[in-house]
Formats: sequence, structure tokens, C-alpha cells
Amino acid sequence: MTDSPTKIIRHKVTRLLARREQSLHELRKKLLESVDDKALIEEVLAQFSAKDIQSDLRYAEAVVRGAYRKGKGPSFIERSLAEHDIEYSLVATLIASDDFDWFELARAVKVKKYGEEAPEDWQAKQKQMRFLQYRGFYQDQINYAFE
Repeated sequence: MTDSPTKIIRHKVTRLLARREQSLHELRKKLLESVDDKALIEEVLAQFSAKDIQSDLRYAEAVVRGAYRKGKGPSFIERSLAEHDIEYSLVATLIASDDFDWFELARAVKVKKYGEEAPEDWQAKQKQMRFLQYRGFYQDQINYAFE
């Protein structure tokens, strides 16, 4: 006897969430690879969300903490969470949290990559600034890193 599609979806979601937090968007995408019934997928995902087994908030918090530890700035985080359809107001609230000092992080990332000393010339400074911009820092945070 084969398992029902609902049971298969539930098991797959459970296995995925056991490994790490996942966004609804991410789970939906992975489930659609193996199950064709979109309505059933949405129903099961709604049940997991209602029981707080799956939470976009927890997922976003994990992404923000992980990116911060890796020296990524708020712009990088906003882009990566937007790809997962995480609500912008939630992302902005997490980034604005007092737990994170983006200015000091920008300085630490610059010092780790290029050292304490100021760049020799304008081109070297521009290169370092582009690096910080690539890492997702805003211009005021980048300017702070060079003060």
C-alpha cells in the first residue's frame, strides 16, 4: 500500500525542517519538484506554519545572524531574503535590531581584508570601498570604516 500524497509531503517537509530553518518559498519550490498538486502543498505548508513548525521569522533571524557572522552587510541580507519572499518590513526590523552594529562590522571586515592602515591612494581606497559595497554595506557604513 502506498502512502497518501499528504503523508509524503508532510514527511518531506519534516525532513527538510529537521536539517535547518527554511522559508515557505524554499519549501514550496522543493516540494513542487516532486509533487504536482499545488493546492495540497499549500494546505500542508499552511498547517506547518499554523503550528509554528515552519516560521519565516525564524528563518529570517537565522539568515541575518549567519550573514552577520560571515561579515555580510544589510544590503546583502535584504537581497537574499527578498529572493525567499520574506516581507521587507520584517527584514528591516531584524536588521535594525540592537544586536547588530553594522558600522563596526564594516570596519572589522575592512581591517581583516586590508589592514588598519589607510589606503595609499584614491584607487586603492575605491577598490576597498567597492569590496565593502559588494559585501552588502551601505555607503554611510563604508564611510565609517574609513574614518
